Amino acid sequence: MKHQDKLSFIMDDQAQQMGADMAIQFMLATLFQLVSEMADDPRGFRTDVHGELTDLMAAYRLPPMPEDTERKVRAAAGKILDGIMMRSFEHGVRKAS
Repeated sequence: MKHQDKLSFIMDDQAQQMGADMAIQFMLATLFQLVSEMADDPRGFRTDVHGELTDLMAAYRLPPMPEDTERKVRAAAGKILDGIMMRSFEHGVRKAS
């Protein structure tokens, strides 16, 4: 990472939002992991849900905005979704081994 050694300038409200986003993602990942472990095929369940959420994210109707902004919003949502799913898969693999 190029700027890893440099501190970023983050305002208090941005720090609170980042903290809230992290907490929500951790809670969602934990809940998703618990639900998926109840399925007969946890890995298949996770894959199916990821596919459905990806389709929903692509089709979700956003308020009017510039096309570039819409791409960024969808990319950010995809990144969060992928991160939650990856943590879920990693947890399942660790648990099984």
